Amino acid sequence: MTEHTPNTNTPETAGPEPFEAEDWIRTFAVAPPEHVDLPPHHPHCLGCGPANPHGHQLRVRRDAHGVYAHHSFDSRHVGAPAIAHGGAVATVLDDLFGFLLYTVGELAVTRHLAIDYLAPVLLDTPYTLRSHIHSRAGRKLHLRATIENNHAHVVTTATALFLIVDIDHFLTPDTTPRRRPRPLHTKTNKALRWTVPDVSL
Repeated sequence: MTEHTPNTNTPETAGPEPFEAEDWIRTFAVAPPEHVDLPPHHPHCLGCGPANPHGHQLRVRRDAHGVYAHHSFDSRHVGAPAIAHGGAVATVLDDLFGFLLYTVGELAVTRHLAIDYLAPVLLDTPYTLRSHIHSRAGRKLHLRATIENNHAHVVTTATALFLIVDIDHFLTPDTTPRRRPRPLHTKTNKALRWTVPDVSL
């Protein structure tokens, strides 16, 4: 949800540039009213950044149930002829989930994203995207979303697990998983496959 900014400090003051996340997170607790677009995650965000010419420039608002957006995919997002690429659809849904954080007032990151493509998502066709918080358990946010066409037919559904994090997650990101994958064994101790255990919270 944020973008790395090159370091321009002099050798005498070498170190990371000031990060705007502290100002950014304050906006999460003060979401605009329902008739106003929610702030983009970053000007160059692939999903919603208005300054990203290659992005979707998603414009999202909140309502009594969660958040929603009206969106059309274009020729930049083509997969099969006349159909939006599944990855482009996933990008928009993941970004839409991120806007629910304005209703929570806390930072969180995607832990798991699952999508069911029920029908082709067509290019140059208006769709309505909706997302809401299904449940919360501690740091875990269980989210749901849909994409509907103009006939109110649901063409895509999605679920996600977001984990609430503190600001240090963005200030000092650690790319090392907290646990190494462990093999599953049969009674004869032959490794069958690798699995990543669920992180206990």
